[in-house]
Amino acid sequence: MFEFTSFLQQGNAWLFIPSAILLGALHGLEPGHSKTMMAAFIVAVRGTWQQAVLLGLAATISHTAVVWIIALGGMYFG
Repeated sequence: MFEFTSFLQQGNAWLFIPSAILLGALHGLEPGHSKTMMAAFIVAVRGTWQQAVLLGLAATISHTAVVWIIALGGMYFG
């Protein structure tokens, strides 16, 4: 298995980061991820658009943190 640095040295890093962002965004649009519950919460508390954005950012950051923790754990134990 290749190390991440060897992939970067090949000069293809310009493709990896945008691909990861695009695939992550598409993954977030799939069913699930509690989007319906979050939307219902904002409507129920008569939230503002700023609160909706803050809720979305919190969900994004927490989801990304979990993915990073799993990936780092896999690299450490793998």
